[in-house]
Amino acid sequence: MSRHEQWLRDALSELMEVDRSQICVTQPFAEQGVDSLIGLRLTRKLEELLGVEVELEWLFDNPSIRELSQFLGERFGELESSQSVQLELDSRIPA
Repeated sequence: MSRHEQWLRDALSELMEVDRSQICVTQPFAEQGVDSLIGLRLTRKLEELLGVEVELEWLFDNPSIRELSQFLGERFGELESSQSVQLELDSRIPA
């Protein structure tokens, strides 16, 4: 599993308030209960991760974690381990 896939699975798990083992990387977002509000919140998290504006449309054009991960990898390259570790730490700090 790529770092993007791991990060996306963890982010969705947090946003949907379910255990990460319940998130399937190949199942379409809609079938996993991802609605437009969760999608919007996911794009905001991606913006923090990548430092660029993220279009909600990317989730519709790449409707699973695997597909979105491949798109992100092609467009931005793989995540560095320091990026994913820092974001994991940031997500554990209460806002």
